Amino acid sequence: MKTFSLLASLLFATLIVGALSAEELKVGAMAPNFEVETVNEGMIKLGDFRGKKLVLAFNRAHWCPACMKQIKDIQDNYAKIKEAGAEVLVIFREEEDGESGLEQVRKITGAEFPLGLDLTAVQTREYSQDGYSTYVIDAKGSISQVLTGTDPERPLAGKILSALK
Repeated sequence: MKTFSLLASLLFATLIVGALSAEELKVGAMAPNFEVETVNEGMIKLGDFRGKKLVLAFNRAHWCPACMKQIKDIQDNYAKIKEAGAEVLVIFREEEDGESGLEQVRKITGAEFPLGLDLTAVQTREYSQDGYSTYVIDAKGSISQVLTGTDPERPLAGKILSALK
């Protein structure tokens, strides 16, 4: 009976800790650091953007129409985003073609901002549990906005620009 009680307690604790770690990051929280591989910029980490606002978006892969729509829209408004004092980083979690897949993203969208690769969300696991959210991180590294997205609809530039004001 003691073994069952101990196992039940461990299972309960594991479920609680799992639920807490799977919780989305909230506005006001410090953005967790990460380091991801990019196409042309080498390794890039959150700290590289310290001192500027960052639009941090998560996407799937070059074959995802909703992802390409968001990236193309951000690229079309990239000058306005930069005028608002922000940089953009998009991280792909399902791009199994690796760097060649990210090159395809650049070709399809014309993206001039960094594109990162974090297969299976190892480095960025604390962000965007569903893989569709976009975060605005302030110059001090705090999350100032969480823009939720869905499988068919990612936050577009209009919503991002409003969040940067």
